[in-house]
Amino acid sequence: MSRGPHRRASSGRRQSTWSLRFARNVLLWLLPVVLIWLLITPFYNRFLTRSTENLVRLVESPAVTRLLVHDRHHFLITRTDVPASRGSLGSVNVSNTHFPLIMLGAFFLAVPGAGWRSRLGRLGWALLIAVFFHIISLCFWVQFIYATQLGSWSVEHYPTWQQNFWGLGKHLLDLPLKFALPVGLWAAFYLRHLMAQPASASPHLAVRKK
Repeated sequence: MSRGPHRRASSGRRQSTWSLRFARNVLLWLLPVVLIWLLITPFYNRFLTRSTENLVRLVESPAVTRLLVHDRHHFLITRTDVPASRGSLGSVNVSNTHFPLIMLGAFFLAVPGAGWRSRLGRLGWALLIAVFFHIISLCFWVQFIYATQLGSWSVEHYPTWQQNFWGLGKHLLDLPLKFALPVGLWAAFYLRHLMAQPASASPHLAVRKK
């Protein structure tokens, strides 16, 4: 009798077991990851505000943008060439840009059978990539406000193609790409190993149940 169907059934059961363990671990990790995210958010928002200001000013001539931390979650956009009496030109919710880090952290920490060194190492690289994504996304937010939200000033300083570029880029980064990033990074680090052979036998995932 052919053992092919038996092997496929056995592989399917192992994969199903792995998926159930992964889903369970994600649920278990959600609360700790949320608490860590809430704790670091004020400090991370200040870092992102300063980094975004530096990136925006890097492409300006002259460099006039000033981003000011407004509260726990927002920064205000100001410019030195705009009278202070006008106030801020816009406000951006920084926390809204990076809250998918909760999903990223839970996904990477929940992988069944992976050693802690492997999990934390891959999570560290994923977080580094996410930081650059957040800075670029916030830069597009600032330029989007400049290009499309300031009425005649936007029309005068930004041609139509730039308005379209910053507008489309902001919407792509802030909606589909922001939510796809955690899944995409997780797949980039783990999916190839999981597809190569059953998770329980993968040389990259030690056979060690959590």
